[in-house]
Amino acid sequence: MFGYVTVYKPELKIKDYEVYKGVYCTLCKQLQKEYGFFSRFLLSYDAVFYVLYRMGISKASAEISKSHCSFSLCKKCLKIESDEEIFKKAAGITVILSYFKLCDSISDSGFLKRTFCKLIKPYFKHIARCAQKKYPDMFSAVENYMKKQNETEKELKGVDLSADPTGNALGYILSDGNVNSDSFKIGYFLGRTVYLLDAFDDYEKDIKSNSFNPFKNTDNIIKDAGFAVNMSIGELAEYINKTEFFKFRDIIYNIVFEGLPYKCKKIVMKKRGEKDE
Repeated sequence: MFGYVTVYKPELKIKDYEVYKGVYCTLCKQLQKEYGFFSRFLLSYDAVFYVLYRMGISKASAEISKSHCSFSLCKKCLKIESDEEIFKKAAGITVILSYFKLCDSISDSGFLKRTFCKLIKPYFKHIARCAQKKYPDMFSAVENYMKKQNETEKELKGVDLSADPTGNALGYILSDGNVNSDSFKIGYFLGRTVYLLDAFDDYEKDIKSNSFNPFKNTDNIIKDAGFAVNMSIGELAEYINKTEFFKFRDIIYNIVFEGLPYKCKKIVMKKRGEKDE
């Protein structure tokens, strides 16, 4: 994941935002518990969506209590107590995705970044092996999808085919391997959206460095990439609308219907040289 799956705070109720941060804090602590202190720096709000979604479609109750941030004991936060396995798996997914993202950076980055990534790879490999032992099917699936992603990009296929492996990877993750479910479709279109947003955002940088970008041959990056992203968000929204959520519905809806479109809007504004509202 790339950091695009976040809430749009101005349209979110304060109590929901506090719960959202509480899920983040709880997952942060779970990462330390499972993979050590430094693994907490790998956490992003993208992994929070997995927790919100899996807990949201579950009828199991979720207790919310007051807690304190482990980094700053003076800072208060919320603790979410529910199915601990969801948080454990989210921590494992975070580590697995971070490891393969690091491997990808070693292959595609310039000398300085590649050198730095190589230096920290032993640590990533160690915690990734720990996650692999706990979730071997998830590790193998992500590994296979990432290989397909690299192959697809080397073959210089079009926008739709280029986004397909990442979509399948997120579909597998969000559905916990149930590839025939609506959860897989939601993860698939979420993955496509994230992939396209990242390509849209990095377009000029990729062109300058002669790196792969699915929009490389477009005549109008804002029009074409914006259309592709919004189409993918629309497909995602269709499946979200069909899903029954027992909790966290307003937060999930905010992310899909407000957060993702806003990320696209911000990229468009940046490319036009416009200031954020």
